[in-house]
Amino acid sequence: MTRLRILTLILYVLLIFFVSSRSGITPPGPDFVMKDKLAHFGEYFVLGLLLFAGIGWTVSRSGFITFLFLFAVGVSVAALDELLQSYIPGRNMDLYDWFADAAGVVVGVGMGIFTSLGVRRRKAAGGRPSA
Repeated sequence: MTRLRILTLILYVLLIFFVSSRSGITPPGPDFVMKDKLAHFGEYFVLGLLLFAGIGWTVSRSGFITFLFLFAVGVSVAALDELLQSYIPGRNMDLYDWFADAAGVVVGVGMGIFTSLGVRRRKAAGGRPSA
């Protein structure tokens, strides 16, 4: 199961870089203000969840240390993604996109940690975790 989660994480990172290497790409759906930032947030929210699911508690039993490590990995991927875009015609590197990416990682990793801690507490209390 863990190997499948890690493989999913790796494939997702490769997908991020593949999509970023395409020029003239825009998020699907109707246009609205901050649509691009919402797309960046969502993309990296999923990355944050996959980071936690793939390697979360193997980092540390401390939620804070785990969060810091996974956040560092996620924002590093985002920085490399933005750097890659600076070399693609029709794309550009944008600090505000990176901020949206970082916010997505924070929420995704944080959700993974807090959900996991809640499940652990219920198990410790003798209750069954909800599915």
